[in-house]
Amino acid sequence: LSPMSTAFIYNDIFRNSNYGQKHPVTVNRVTNVYDLSKILGFKNKVDYFYNEIASDEQLCTFHNKDYINILKLTEQSQCINKEASLKYNLGTFSNPIFKEMFRRHASAAGALLLATKLIKSKYNYIFSPGSGAHHARQNKASGFCYINDIAICIKRLKNEGYTKILYYDMDAHYGDGVVEYFRKDTQVMTISIHQHNLWPRNKKFEFNKDYKIVNIPLREKFSDKNFINLLEEDFFYPNIIKFDPEVILMQMGADCLKEDKFSDLDLSNNSMMYIIKKMKDLNSKIIVMGGGGYNPWVILRAWIYNLATLSDNENLITLNESAKQFIKKIKWKEKPKDIWLKTIKDVPNIFVK
Repeated sequence: LSPMSTAFIYNDIFRNSNYGQKHPVTVNRVTNVYDLSKILGFKNKVDYFYNEIASDEQLCTFHNKDYINILKLTEQSQCINKEASLKYNLGTFSNPIFKEMFRRHASAAGALLLATKLIKSKYNYIFSPGSGAHHARQNKASGFCYINDIAICIKRLKNEGYTKILYYDMDAHYGDGVVEYFRKDTQVMTISIHQHNLWPRNKKFEFNKDYKIVNIPLREKFSDKNFINLLEEDFFYPNIIKFDPEVILMQMGADCLKEDKFSDLDLSNNSMMYIIKKMKDLNSKIIVMGGGGYNPWVILRAWIYNLATLSDNENLITLNESAKQFIKKIKWKEKPKDIWLKTIKDVPNIFVK
């Protein structure tokens, strides 16, 4: 492998794409990561790929054909009848009709399909911040997710001959669409840590050795210190070591972080750095994606830090003047904290010995 073994996958469909004025998903959350990474100089250390949109055939390796058809049709006509709305869970507050509702999510799936190709050839690490829609079901949209890019990716990896796939989900919400679909699949280990009382409420701790399922509902105020302790538990990191994955997928929803008002967890973005490093100790084939996250500065800082950790370029996250200006220009309903405009890493960092 060349030293340049990290790929950043992106599609410009995310630029200015908008779920609607009142929707929690912020505009340009993915594009900001792409733009800032170039300002910081990652373009000299990481290979950038522009991905194609996934084909209907590829999407239907997981999704029902009638659902994909209705998704495309609704995007084209920008309307849906009541019966179809109820059946496919589209045109709701969570899953509104908007201009790129099909193409945006089909592009996120296309990114992860490209990731499987790149990881098989010359890349160790793949970064796809636009992917990570873990709630979508085979026959309907769910929780802001219209197409389950992760499930499509895992199925493709299995087709490519991988028999030990680890899916780790750090989003504040339970990764139900992926975990439930692969529940009986012994080739896929799923780990979801999530706040116990958030939608789609999963309050039950589960450690199923046979089917390799680990579900960990977290209490409010779960902190970095709690996270370090959790990793040492038998069912967590030692269990992953035993599984010995051939490829690792990480859904890094930034809504698990302290300043995201969608959850009540107290993790810093250093916790993400720490778990990415732990996974890198285990295996050199890792796909890191985005997911939830509803504060534009918290998302941007976390995901840039994820990219830096994944690609061994932590030296690049010192903000130069143009990077600071870029972060300052982000518009949102709330004012940013001063520290968010000056630094990528949260303080204090208890993960550094």
